[in-house]
Amino acid sequence: MARNRDRKQRGRSEGTREERKVLKDRELLTFSFKYLDQTQPKKDPQSIRLWENKSLLGPLIERMKELSVLTRDEALNQQQIKLYGDFPGNGKTEFQHPTHVEQNVPWSVIEGIGGKPRVAGFIAESTFYVVFLDSEHRFWISKKKGT
Repeated sequence: MARNRDRKQRGRSEGTREERKVLKDRELLTFSFKYLDQTQPKKDPQSIRLWENKSLLGPLIERMKELSVLTRDEALNQQQIKLYGDFPGNGKTEFQHPTHVEQNVPWSVIEGIGGKPRVAGFIAESTFYVVFLDSEHRFWISKKKGT
């Protein structure tokens, strides 16, 4: 008697069964601050506290939330994450390759945090490891467009 009542409350009739559609397992992006370096660049070290004072932590968390519904391949194919590969060469960055990060990691950047701010790091499997907070776009310095 109680089972029939439970079925009716869930909107199911006895003797019927709706098949649940199983979504294909997708390994979604995750984020890690395990390798975060808050000592660079030397002349203007970027830290969590600095980003908090500049009101950038909220937009960063929102951006990561948006990205966390994508797989690594989706994020890269949609250019939600820009893949650089090698660490930027001399003259193209104010940052130095940290000793606690392997030399051959695929460096990447998350943009879309609002204007100049970026987060630089690397992707291993489905995890984006945040290494640098870059509020002034100094990780990979490019020439200004139109000059």
